[in-house]
Amino acid sequence: MNLFQAANGAATFLILSALVAGLAKHFDKIEGSLGKYIWGHRPLLYLALFIVLFRIKTFLDDHRHFAESYQDQTVFRYIGFILAILSWVFWGLAAYLLPATSRAAELMAISILISTLWVGVHVIEILVDSERRSKEAVISVMREKWVLVNIGYVLCLVAYLGWFRPLVAEEEPGALLILLALLAFDILTSRSFRNIITQPSRGN
Repeated sequence: MNLFQAANGAATFLILSALVAGLAKHFDKIEGSLGKYIWGHRPLLYLALFIVLFRIKTFLDDHRHFAESYQDQTVFRYIGFILAILSWVFWGLAAYLLPATSRAAELMAISILISTLWVGVHVIEILVDSERRSKEAVISVMREKWVLVNIGYVLCLVAYLGWFRPLVAEEEPGALLILLALLAFDILTSRSFRNIITQPSRGN
């Protein structure tokens, strides 16, 4: 495991810890049945589920990306790492502030936009190298697919924030259900989990 992979693992731990801490602090103030509260505040549940599943998926993707040795001597890897750190910071803030669902959704959208810039940097890195462009065509297509899916995530989140009123009401839970459906599509069509089972990372 290299430095970048270790940072990715630490960021994942801190983000999930921030989620637990934020929810624990909020739930401690609730009187009555916690189950009834959660059912009455389903957007909180939807966003929590999205944070956990999306973070696990991106952890696996990022772990594999940072294991790719051919990036060791290029500036693109370090640009990507800086963007990754910025994305992780906003993701951690969103996790901690999750009980304020609108604020959390706003921070998630910012984090995903930063991640999308990172993906874009990697696509450019491949396209500007003729040798890599031919060898890594599948990887390039996968990265481009992630850009489109990330845009879909952002659209769902800003729809929840009320950007598309009156077409979509502010804090409409349906926007978050579409967000989760898009995440399910992303997971099923990506190699994130299949890679961790069938192909050990070259960085280990």
